[in-house]
Amino acid sequence: MSDGYDFSPSYHASLVSYSPGTTFLATVYQNRVIIRSTSTLQIVRTWSCNQPSSIASTSRDIQEQVKIDSVEWSEDGLYILAFSSSIKTAWVFALATNGDGDSGEIAKIGGEGVEGLIKVEWGRSGKTILAWSDFNLKLSIFDLSSGITRIIQNPKSHLQCHTYSSDNRYMAIVEKHLGKEFIGIYDVLDNHHLVRHFQLSTSDVQGMSWSPDGKYLAVWDSALSYSIYIYSPIGPLLSHFTHTSLTFSPESLSEDPGLGIRTVTWAPGGRWLAIGGWDGKVRILESTGWRCIALLNNPSRITEKDTVWKEPQDWVKDTRGHGIVQFDRMQCPAAIPNSRPDLSKVNPNMGISQISFDKDGALFAVCSESTPNALHIYTFLKSPTAEGPEISHLTTLLFANLVKTVMWCPGTKGRKLAVTAKSQALYLWDEEGNWEEENTKETGQLSVGIEKGSNFSAVDLQWAPDGSSLVLQDKSQFCLLYDNDSDTNQVTLDRSGMWTPAGEGLSHVMEEEEYEDGWSGYGLNLRQGFSSGIPA
Repeated sequence: MSDGYDFSPSYHASLVSYSPGTTFLATVYQNRVIIRSTSTLQIVRTWSCNQPSSIASTSRDIQEQVKIDSVEWSEDGLYILAFSSSIKTAWVFALATNGDGDSGEIAKIGGEGVEGLIKVEWGRSGKTILAWSDFNLKLSIFDLSSGITRIIQNPKSHLQCHTYSSDNRYMAIVEKHLGKEFIGIYDVLDNHHLVRHFQLSTSDVQGMSWSPDGKYLAVWDSALSYSIYIYSPIGPLLSHFTHTSLTFSPESLSEDPGLGIRTVTWAPGGRWLAIGGWDGKVRILESTGWRCIALLNNPSRITEKDTVWKEPQDWVKDTRGHGIVQFDRMQCPAAIPNSRPDLSKVNPNMGISQISFDKDGALFAVCSESTPNALHIYTFLKSPTAEGPEISHLTTLLFANLVKTVMWCPGTKGRKLAVTAKSQALYLWDEEGNWEEENTKETGQLSVGIEKGSNFSAVDLQWAPDGSSLVLQDKSQFCLLYDNDSDTNQVTLDRSGMWTPAGEGLSHVMEEEEYEDGWSGYGLNLRQGFSSGIPA
């Protein structure tokens, strides 16, 4: 567990994305893309995404409709892709050079014609961009290096229906032709040349995932049936797991799960597959025979042998955010608050919403809509070379608010889990079961109060690729948390303006407003198993 953390000031942004090397942050404010240094948060570059000239208007109301919905870095960290669904346009910006476009972009996609865009993202081969058209009529693959465009007709969906092999050499896409569903395998390094094409046994594919070892494609059907198909990437159907499978339920061969599969996650290595259903249960399949080896029903009641940690009630208010508050260990047996779903609504709040393995597969975390304030953590592999998993309930964590985001730290120093729960705090848990908690408004020894009337409710987080820091976001602001003890962290929160990106070939661009809300914090020191609050 770390000895200390530093909070950065807060800045306005609706989107935030780390560069692949953690050096920069791409942020979005209104129609502007702003690049900041991760170590100082000073502005390095900025662009304004404007209406295409053919539909541009002098009306301020129309100009304000340009809203950026996604921002993404290329794999080499040299280019930024921004997309606005309101005007169905994507911009490509170069970090080190200025483009010739109206907004300084080097390329622009969409904005004109009948066919609009509903999603864009970077491909896995250099400077290629994938763009899905309205109604999923086609998938266009633009190669910015050669100027070549390849078209794939009738992709099934832009949501969860394409995936890559672990080495990024091949891309699999679910397609629909003449009312039937197919998988196309494309060679990314050979101009996306089609190498395999085979029909599926599904009725309505909802998602697909390539195993980490590259051997299997998991394809699951709609929620109307509990059905997942395992295919070889070269075409053959290897297995079909459904509610009629012999190992589906150890209690009954005729169990009806109701709705089907909600989430699917491969364990590291690809030997096991975790399936979360709308029935609130997690099933673990092994690749040898594709049988269910474990069935987890997240407990609504904890027994004496289990460990439960509970967030103290009103700890931020009681301590005015300056206290160090220990998470309470509940006496067991104990009941976990449940939420009853409204079955009259489409996509009711029920079932398993997230399954997340740590980088080694030693632990995994489960979020269930039936216990929205709880996070369950289980053991999985004792070692990366273990013959099989040893699954047991490790701990349950109870929060005062709904769990929003759960993410394991990608760094190499221990196992750490970060959680947001729609509150003024960030929660960190390590593999020993200890807790740290940080309020996002101020830090312990030095603090600058937030503006009166302002509020920060953490709803999302992102770890830096090297695990040295993380971004904490609400709907319109963000701040960074720096781990002082990270092996890769070389952060110096220098507000003097002396940082120069000359080594990156960039120029420091000053902006008329920094969007700073006055948040500041240094020298925060936490003890293991404790939580630190900051005043509202």
